[in-house]
Amino acid sequence: MDSDRSQNTEKKESIQYGESTGHALSTIPTSVTLSPEQFEKLYLTPMTRRQPELAKRVGNPTPLALGGFVITTTPISCCLMAWRGASGNGVAFIGPIVFLGGLLLLITSILEFILGNTFPCVVFGTIGGFWFAFAATMIPAFNAAAPYSPSTTDTAAGLSSAGFMNTYAFLFITMAVLMLIFMICATRTNVVYTAIFLTLLVVFLLLSSAYWLLAEGNVSAGNKCVKGAGASLFVASLLGFYLLIVQLFEAMGFPFHLPVGDLGALWERNVPNGEMRDIEESAAAEQK
Repeated sequence: MDSDRSQNTEKKESIQYGESTGHALSTIPTSVTLSPEQFEKLYLTPMTRRQPELAKRVGNPTPLALGGFVITTTPISCCLMAWRGASGNGVAFIGPIVFLGGLLLLITSILEFILGNTFPCVVFGTIGGFWFAFAATMIPAFNAAAPYSPSTTDTAAGLSSAGFMNTYAFLFITMAVLMLIFMICATRTNVVYTAIFLTLLVVFLLLSSAYWLLAEGNVSAGNKCVKGAGASLFVASLLGFYLLIVQLFEAMGFPFHLPVGDLGALWERNVPNGEMRDIEESAAAEQK
């Protein structure tokens, strides 16, 4: 009789143990709630509303755009500075410009749109579109520069013609204005991101100056502006590499945090009271 009771007791304990084990397995967290500071660091945009559920369950697409950015800008900057005799102003990099610069940034822009991150969506979409347009101008099939050549069929001659340079410089001026707007908006995030747009602003201003100087026949000053643009773009690529490292280290959960110069404290968060309360409660729960 005693043995039967002991067996029943063991069965009950084993059942309870199994239930507790199953319960423990069923409560593994499947989402992560970010604080406003973490959100700004990872998504490069301020948390002005409640974090969407989708953002808690899917990967962060922002490093993908940063990877495409640095892979494209680094070799082009070396080419503009004429390192190791490099020349052609990026013609040799049409493939990387299209598939690494344009395509990766466009994909990231769509993903940021799905997550509801407006600023990264606009930034990556417009810069990715610029890379597509820049590459298309150098591809003979698009016939963008060839009409400016004496034979109206030579793309290489058209790219170096005065008429083409005087015209194309206005695109660089427009991109400079856009980088200025992005730089102002980036002051809501961090110093590194803001500095990237500052260097890109300098790049486009120098490129527009270079094109107009070269069109006038001032080769010496024009080439100096091209090299200056390459140097500024190289700095932008280094900052992009640093920001990419920061994001990947955060994603992999390294036990240390690299500084980016958070600027969120300089601005008052424009968040509705109810959503700000939700954000603060989520951040407090995450810290616990």
